[in-house]
Amino acid sequence: MRFERDERTDALNGRIAVVFLGLTQVAMLFAILYRRYALGQPEAAYVDFRMILMLSVFGYIAARLYFGGLLPRYRARTLVLIYLGAVAALFVVLSAWMGLPTRDNWQNTILPVVLGPAILVGGFALFAHLGRKRME
Repeated sequence: MRFERDERTDALNGRIAVVFLGLTQVAMLFAILYRRYALGQPEAAYVDFRMILMLSVFGYIAARLYFGGLLPRYRARTLVLIYLGAVAALFVVLSAWMGLPTRDNWQNTILPVVLGPAILVGGFALFAHLGRKRME
């Protein structure tokens, strides 16, 4: 029996790869959570897993945005509202969990809350725009 490649088999292979990528990412997340909360290991013991998981998840999202080009273009006002909502949500949750941030330790308390969503929203907008341009 001879196996022939066509568009359907390529699409099926792509779907299977995406499913296993997602399962691998979820398994790695559970391994990180297990090491942190069940074993009580310090962050230094699994920082490499966190970096690999971050690169995998954000690389996948960036590739889908760029090569798919299917996401809508958001207006700048919508992106700003998404950013402000993310900052507000992070500030409220982290303040309730860890207490109000202090100015003397702003690099570890305020900066991640402000800069993290900016990187995510900006990256989303950039890759979605580049994907759209690529498709046109």
